[in-house]
Amino acid sequence: MYVLQRLIVSILILGVTISGYAQKPGDFLDKWASKSPIEKVYLHFDREVYRAGEKAWFKAYLYSDFFSDTISTSLYVDLLDNSSKLIAQKISPVIYGNAVGQFELADSLQTGTYFIRAYSPTILNHNHHFLYEKRIQVIGKPHSASKPLVTRTQKLDFFPESGNFVSGFPNTVAFKYTDANGRPQSVDGVIKNGKDETVTSFSVYHDGLGMFDITPQVGEQYYALMNNDSYGIKYFLPEVVAKGLIFKIIPNARGKDFELYQNSDDLAMRGDYMIGQMQHKPVFRLGLNKEKNDINGFINTQQLRSGIMHITVFNKDDMPLAERICFVDNKEYIQPAELITGQLSFAERGKNSFTLSLPDTVAGSFSIAITDATYSLSERRNENIISSLLLTGDLKGEINNPSYYFSSNEDSITTALDILMMTHGWRRFTWAKLPQVANAQLLYTDNGFISISGNVKIRDSKKPLAQKELLALLFSLDDSLSTSMQIFDTDEQGKFSMDSLIFFGNTRFFVGDFLGKKSKWLNIYPDADSITTGFAINYSGANRLYIPLNDGSLADRLAAEYLNAEKEKGIMLEGITMKVRKKTPIENLEERYASGLFTGASVKTVDLVNTEEKITQVNIFDYIQSRIAGVNVERTGTNYQLFYQQRRSLMGGPIPMTLFLNEIETPAIFIASIPANQIAMIKVFTSFVGSEGNAPGGVLALYTKQHSDLANNLATSADMFQYKGYSIIKEFYSPDYSDADVLAKSKGQDQRITLHWQPDIIMDGTMKDVPIQFYNNDRTRSFKVIVEGITEEGKMVLIEKLIAPQTKGF
Repeated sequence: MYVLQRLIVSILILGVTISGYAQKPGDFLDKWASKSPIEKVYLHFDREVYRAGEKAWFKAYLYSDFFSDTISTSLYVDLLDNSSKLIAQKISPVIYGNAVGQFELADSLQTGTYFIRAYSPTILNHNHHFLYEKRIQVIGKPHSASKPLVTRTQKLDFFPESGNFVSGFPNTVAFKYTDANGRPQSVDGVIKNGKDETVTSFSVYHDGLGMFDITPQVGEQYYALMNNDSYGIKYFLPEVVAKGLIFKIIPNARGKDFELYQNSDDLAMRGDYMIGQMQHKPVFRLGLNKEKNDINGFINTQQLRSGIMHITVFNKDDMPLAERICFVDNKEYIQPAELITGQLSFAERGKNSFTLSLPDTVAGSFSIAITDATYSLSERRNENIISSLLLTGDLKGEINNPSYYFSSNEDSITTALDILMMTHGWRRFTWAKLPQVANAQLLYTDNGFISISGNVKIRDSKKPLAQKELLALLFSLDDSLSTSMQIFDTDEQGKFSMDSLIFFGNTRFFVGDFLGKKSKWLNIYPDADSITTGFAINYSGANRLYIPLNDGSLADRLAAEYLNAEKEKGIMLEGITMKVRKKTPIENLEERYASGLFTGASVKTVDLVNTEEKITQVNIFDYIQSRIAGVNVERTGTNYQLFYQQRRSLMGGPIPMTLFLNEIETPAIFIASIPANQIAMIKVFTSFVGSEGNAPGGVLALYTKQHSDLANNLATSADMFQYKGYSIIKEFYSPDYSDADVLAKSKGQDQRITLHWQPDIIMDGTMKDVPIQFYNNDRTRSFKVIVEGITEEGKMVLIEKLIAPQTKGF
């Protein structure tokens, strides 16, 4: 037996670096954490299984230093197939640490496992093994059986606790077993030495993970044999070293016990001090008694935030000798919350109401998904916001069912979590390279939403347009109602920049002289797009095997629904002759552009799309003055006023027309810079109930060209350029069946699987209850409810609830 000379050391951790113990590794960590903080992201999806042709909705939560993240402003979310091929990418603005979006899953997708990968420029400055990744299942076109799948072999890997397998000491060795599909399995066996003598036995404790104790001897080669293995495959343990240091961590209710064993007289091989760090920030430093071979101590972690702590033992020359990660779980991250049922109805299109209730007023952001429970893989998801941000976001490799480690406070789960710590690498850096990394320039920077720059020159010359105030009009080519403006200045070289922009989809910029100079003066030369730059991601991701659904009935149901949806698309009316009056070009144009109160009822409509007229006017008001009878355009300096048939007020003065651009009331100076060839349609109303006082001077409504109408008019002026902004965020449709019009227009069966998706629940600190209301579809008889979110204080809300009828015939 080993005689242990005990030195009990109690360490009170204050959660801050103690300046009196400053050492180089800690200094470099502080510097790196300040320059490039660790950022993590978690995505709450409405479901885990989809049918091709559906939308997959998500909300992203960014997290840094145990709080909602305010570092990044842009999030990139990729959809990949099981060969890591990019299927689609979404780029979303991050507002107060949150982002939302959706993937339109093409109906041509093949049945299989797909992967979601999310990152920001800040995240990419660290090891790419730590990118967020999630599996989703898609049921679509039948999976090609002839397509070769990735093949793997079963693996049994060993991990000495401190990284060293040292002779003569009691070593704890953790192990991990995965089968040919990369999935954990339960196995047991024996450990043998070079003489084929059994030294000890081993068995899986949880999910392919386990550990055993062994005192190895130098010169021996140890291997494992699994019981009931007819092939007798040998799995070799690491080589035994004669000199080294053993470092053990044992979970304790109030913190961590530690044991340190060392046997070398060489000071370079003896521990001098240890550093504990979380999220690259030192949380304690402890000097060690170099005269003792065996040290026993306790680390009080009760004042720390929960998460992974990395403890490293250094020698006197600041070289790492041993290291261990452990999990600190103080439960302070839990935000109590309750889902209270109000009105519950499983009837067809029945109304349901719940209340998300917190015990006190808080500020935070939350999301809720309510789905048909029979389309879920399991009652509890394998991963959630807590397990992702506190555990898997800081571990290399794939973790099977990480939510299990937060499912209860039982000792068995604490032990399983500690074994997990020993079998998965954590560090985003190498200690030897830390000084270089801490002083290096960051590879990526966050630009602060969208930044656009370039230079402006006077047309037909090389002279820059210096020190001018210019107006840029932004028109979305994907959404006719999205219009905005920016004012910017040029410098002495004619250079300009616009930053902190948020716009969506393909957007066209028209630039004009704010003081009223004609746009033909300008030539605009924009720089490259700031957010669609490609990133070099040097990690292929997690297990890329095709994993069929375990629930065959669920896969069969989704496959049948997919086939029915495809058949419905192909239904042709045979033997029926329908006589329909062909719409005029203007009627088609009205249908595509006008909506609500702007449809019909105009006294004059001008079609600028289906015209053979060559439109050359740079200013749309010049075109209106010469082409629309009854409309008079008056200009005074930079101001424009339009009058229809010189209408006059009771006081006798003329009443100007009210102007609308893409159905938004807009000042004339804003519209003046739009070239006439970018307008699709002009409508004139004598009065308009949608405007103040019914617009006694009349209304002029203008619509900028969209989609194919732009493609038919490829000519652009030099004062115009185009950028692709953030991915368009769509609104989740949830029918309100209490509305008679909605009920009348609903055709066929309502078979929605996601019944309610609400990603934008914001609590401002003045409320503690949030009402939630939705209507059932025509078939669902049980609901699965997922609520997730983060408060301003960094606490997390997690509710997973299955709601089903309690009595027969409910």
